[in-house]
Amino acid sequence: MSARRNQSPAPPPAAHRRRRGLTRLIIALNLIAVLVLIGGSFWLNLRRVGMIDERILSLKTQGAIIAAALAESATDGPEATGIDDQLAVPLLRRLVAQTNARVRLFDRKGQLQLDSRVIVPSNEVVTNRLPAPDSWLAAEWVTEVYEWLARWAPGQDYPPYQELQGLDGTFYGEVAEALQATPSSAVRVNSTGDLILSVAVPVQRYQLVLGVLHLTNEGGDIGAILRQERLAILQLSLIAIAVMIATSVLMARNIAQPIRALADAADDARQRVKGRTAIPDFSARRDEIGDLSGSLLAMTDALYDRIDAIEQFAADVAHEIKNPLTSLKSAVETMRRATPEQRERLMAVIQDDVNRVNRLVTDISDASRLDAELARENAGAVDLLRLANDVAALCQKETGPRVTVSADLGVQRAGLTVTGLDGPLGQVLRNLIDNALSFSPPEGTVRVGLAREHRFALMTVADDGPGIPPEHLTDVFKRFYTSRPDEHFGQNSGLGLSISKQIVDVHGGTIEAANQPGDGPDGHGGAIFTIRLPLP
Repeated sequence: MSARRNQSPAPPPAAHRRRRGLTRLIIALNLIAVLVLIGGSFWLNLRRVGMIDERILSLKTQGAIIAAALAESATDGPEATGIDDQLAVPLLRRLVAQTNARVRLFDRKGQLQLDSRVIVPSNEVVTNRLPAPDSWLAAEWVTEVYEWLARWAPGQDYPPYQELQGLDGTFYGEVAEALQATPSSAVRVNSTGDLILSVAVPVQRYQLVLGVLHLTNEGGDIGAILRQERLAILQLSLIAIAVMIATSVLMARNIAQPIRALADAADDARQRVKGRTAIPDFSARRDEIGDLSGSLLAMTDALYDRIDAIEQFAADVAHEIKNPLTSLKSAVETMRRATPEQRERLMAVIQDDVNRVNRLVTDISDASRLDAELARENAGAVDLLRLANDVAALCQKETGPRVTVSADLGVQRAGLTVTGLDGPLGQVLRNLIDNALSFSPPEGTVRVGLAREHRFALMTVADDGPGIPPEHLTDVFKRFYTSRPDEHFGQNSGLGLSISKQIVDVHGGTIEAANQPGDGPDGHGGAIFTIRLPLP
């Protein structure tokens, strides 16, 4: 009886859904930092533009109030030609003292009439707001970073501000427009980079423009506010950068280091000649790294098992081929000293050994190609009843009516269909039938049976031979195992049942050997092999 020990790994489990926890973690961590930066940038621009608009609106409101008061102080009657300085100066002093703006009054021809800088009383105390106490944001390096960024900040393309040269106020475009009874404003940048907001409001009485009130903020006040706002944004950006660095370190520890460890282990496994390399086990992680680690562990175990199987197979092949070669060598050496009768017997031995070597080489070649053939072919629907009938018919042509097929499918008469490879499954059945025929007496029969058992298809092959010793029921599937009478020694390679088990394992099934009850010397009859294949 022939067999081969199965060395192929167990069929892989059904593919499970891959987890995406690591992907979500990477997206979430980076998105938080990016959103902080984007939000800070938008906040800075909107705040800056809104603050300028609010400041201009405030200056326009102040200008309208002061202009209305000046218009009331103008000379009454249609002969009114302007604003009396004697009345305007006290009024401007009181109103300008409540604001933080520079006020200039131009007459109806656009000539400078009054300037708040020269009408402030001599006994007035002028105060300047001191900067806030030093903090980590006021550190020199932070200031330098701010100054460098400020040069690239949007809104730095305003026209330059210049002091009035002479008395002609139309030097400022907004004053010229206000002389046409249209309030106007402008934004400029002085030599120190501070924003100068300018508003020109016409002083009107009965639709008559008596002059223009020109208000400008003191240079640096809007810049100081913007500076504080931008420093706040800089602080926010620094926090965002720190968050990004922290998340990068976290991702490096949770992603880069495990991947590097797996890559190093893979390189070590590739370079090592002997021994197994320990692959880091991260399968406890519920993310893609855990999946990768588990897959690498399973892959390397399968590769090592395959290498071990190949080495064992090579050793077994060398051993099995060495036996007939040794017999051939002895026969050839004895041939020189043998008598004619002995030479005839030696020639018969040589012929048997040559046939044995040829049979071994053929079976070994078939076994070596089996893995590649199983991986290359595509599985399909296989009707086991039709397959059994076809194989039995082929055997009957060679041996006569010694092979029978029976099926017990219950109420279902549509056949017994499994998912697999038609050719390899037919080879399994042919190997079992040939093995049964070789052990059956000339008048014995081989019975192939088909049935259902829950979610499995059962296929049995029974013979009328002497059966299998109970202690060897599992050994029959080992590679090169054979247990035959001496007259049949060397007529079988011992690979048929091993190949059959390998094919059944690839299909996710099982194959078992047993003995039938009978009247044999050990209380049993012929052998019976049972194959279980999962139904789709």
